[in-house]
Amino acid sequence: MRHLNIIPIALSLLLSFGSISCSDNKDVYDTEDIHFVLENDVLSFQRESNSNNFRIKSAVTPQISCSENWVSLKLERLTASIYRLYVTVDENNGDSRSAEVTIKSGDETKTLTVNQSALAQASVHEIADWLGLGWNPGNQMDAYKNGVADELCDGNYPLTQELFNKIKAAGIKTVRLPVTWIGHIGAAPDYKIDDRLERVAEIVGYAENAGLNIIVNIHHDGSGGYGFWLDFKGAAANIAKNLEVEDQIRKVWTQIAERFVDTGDFLIFEGFNEIHDGDWGWGANTTDNGHQYRLLNEWNQLFVNTVRATGGKNATRYLGIPGYAGGWELIEHLELPKDPATGRLLVSVHCYSPGKFCMEFYDEGGNWTYLPEWGHTASEGKYPADDVDEEGLANIFKGLKERFTDKNIPVYIGEFTCTNRPAGRESAFRDYYLEYFCKAAHDCGLAPVFWDNGGKGLGAGQGAIFDRQTGDFVHSNAASVAAMVRAVSDHSPEYTLESIYERAPAPESI
Repeated sequence: MRHLNIIPIALSLLLSFGSISCSDNKDVYDTEDIHFVLENDVLSFQRESNSNNFRIKSAVTPQISCSENWVSLKLERLTASIYRLYVTVDENNGDSRSAEVTIKSGDETKTLTVNQSALAQASVHEIADWLGLGWNPGNQMDAYKNGVADELCDGNYPLTQELFNKIKAAGIKTVRLPVTWIGHIGAAPDYKIDDRLERVAEIVGYAENAGLNIIVNIHHDGSGGYGFWLDFKGAAANIAKNLEVEDQIRKVWTQIAERFVDTGDFLIFEGFNEIHDGDWGWGANTTDNGHQYRLLNEWNQLFVNTVRATGGKNATRYLGIPGYAGGWELIEHLELPKDPATGRLLVSVHCYSPGKFCMEFYDEGGNWTYLPEWGHTASEGKYPADDVDEEGLANIFKGLKERFTDKNIPVYIGEFTCTNRPAGRESAFRDYYLEYFCKAAHDCGLAPVFWDNGGKGLGAGQGAIFDRQTGDFVHSNAASVAAMVRAVSDHSPEYTLESIYERAPAPESI
């Protein structure tokens, strides 16, 4: 048995768990009538030696013990009745193992379970390779009409096993399934999800059968500040509203997690999508001294706590954590949640840069259009001169690398796209952009996931790469997808970002 060192430390006040200061909520650690509680009762580690910690509330100094000598414990006193327990495990050179830590407060005893896998923690590049090139069936399970989510209301065909088999054959490794739940959640206090959850489970089954990873999230319920049940703007302005919303987050994610409690690691949960107050990062978040950023960090912590509490496979399932408004532009305000499972959080980031090339915009005449060229060989007036070029795009990814992947925190680009263009020069620039984007991202340890909006035409708003009915490629996307797959999988020394740059479409002759 290893001896426990109890180190009293005088601190003024302990901040409540998960940066709750933004809403002034109180958790059990601030409640006087609860005398003994553990913040976590399970910690999970990979094979490597590592440490994690959690809080204990106890009216007296808790007594801690563990009979396994591969577990080391250290208790730190934070306030008169709050402690932090540090748990360190030795490297595991054998089979998976578990230990029980006994924690006593007076006459009451609680148990902490420490689990350690025989598998090594994957590196960010191993995770990027595992996720590979991803695909979003956009405007499908995320679509809604008149306040009710509907798989078919945007005109797409239902997702099928045949479709998933074909995208797997095309080289896709991961499906990000955006799911909107509005209109399918019952009233308080249970907020019971109807049979939509079973349709999601059916689609998760398609992924498993095809050998694909799949990411399931809560999508348009809260993105855009539209005032649905996941009312971020209302929660940011009113403590009581935030308590109501957080109660529903807890109950909705509990139901989703419990439905998949025994589903394998090919399933990833992503807490939220593009959460903001309706102004896409240009609203009250710029003047509220970080209040909205802290609130989203709080919601992310609640998401992690809720999923982990359901146990089973969810105790160590990979979880995707988004930043404010979803994009890379405000990602510095993201604080990763504390997680009782070490090394199992992924950062989710979207990148639609440069927007006037890869998507569409209204020009001065009010026309819905896009710019047809991009990069160093683009023609004057045909490319977004005021937005990112090759160097700018690479720098976005380098910034994410420095902030996250250099610290072994995995990142996936949950959404990027480029609309379909007519064959010829415009299509060549599109293919160049997609290959360069995916290669630059992958070189930085980032896994890209293409946003396919289902539009099978050409031009503004037409972003499908697969026909949802047949699973076949739309237009010339067989070559486009092949180039993107190569960009995330070809590690040969001669295939570099510079080699792609040198193959850019030739400058237009004068």
